[in-house]
Amino acid sequence: MLVIILYLNQLQMSVNNSYRFIIPNNNGKEINIPLEIKWDFYGRDDSIEVYEDDVIEEIIGTAKDFEISHFSHKNYLTPDNLSKTSIGYEFNFFSGTTIDIPTSVDSDWRSTYLFEGFTSIEVYSYSKPFTKSFFKLDFYDTNEPTSQEIKFTIIIPVQQGKTEVSSISSVLPDVNIRIPTYELDFVGDKEGFFIYWLRDKKMLNIDTFYMTAKFFSGRQGVFIRMMNRPQSTLSDKFVFNGSDYFYYKVVLDYNDFTYSVFDTNDVRVGTNSPIKWYEYINP
Repeated sequence: MLVIILYLNQLQMSVNNSYRFIIPNNNGKEINIPLEIKWDFYGRDDSIEVYEDDVIEEIIGTAKDFEISHFSHKNYLTPDNLSKTSIGYEFNFFSGTTIDIPTSVDSDWRSTYLFEGFTSIEVYSYSKPFTKSFFKLDFYDTNEPTSQEIKFTIIIPVQQGKTEVSSISSVLPDVNIRIPTYELDFVGDKEGFFIYWLRDKKMLNIDTFYMTAKFFSGRQGVFIRMMNRPQSTLSDKFVFNGSDYFYYKVVLDYNDFTYSVFDTNDVRVGTNSPIKWYEYINP
């Protein structure tokens, strides 16, 4: 029987993961024994880091860009071919009550706080009931009330706006008082001019909103809903499709971070003609 003596100093490892055993004094004969080698600990630190990242992501979620950008009103040309950026709003209140609606005409709505019940002296002196009042613009993802979600809100204070001449006393000269007609821009009356929304559309891919308007009366302590046309223009004053009469469409442009407002006929408004709102009288 042949006895093979292996010398440790003659043990060699080849590059193909096998060991070669040389038989001494046997004319150079050798025995190759292939061995499978697994480096179980190789890269284990990297695997632990990957696992940590997976656990953290599962617990707190991935990072998302919630940064907000401000969108300004897209510029337009005036009849004189001048470029402007201001946006106009005109809020009109009804002079009568519910029983007057069936026989109402368009002129029964006017852009004055006096039709809402404030006196000239209350508006002129900025009385507390007046200064606590404001206009609230809500922006929804759709104009369908059954499925819509509100996305953001803009507040326009009564301390802004144009003025009209009014009398506050029979013995004092006439004064200028605020009216709910606005021209908002980068300078001057600018609260409510900008729309603040997500900078990155990857977070929420939406660029079209539907705007409604309400007036909060500090005198009555209630919200008054507004329509995009007076009820006098409707054949049925109280039964109609709210999707057509309570909204304007607002479209954001991510190319230059501006916005435009359109009526129900997709005609742009708020430019040379203001965005008009009219008090809605409940039946």
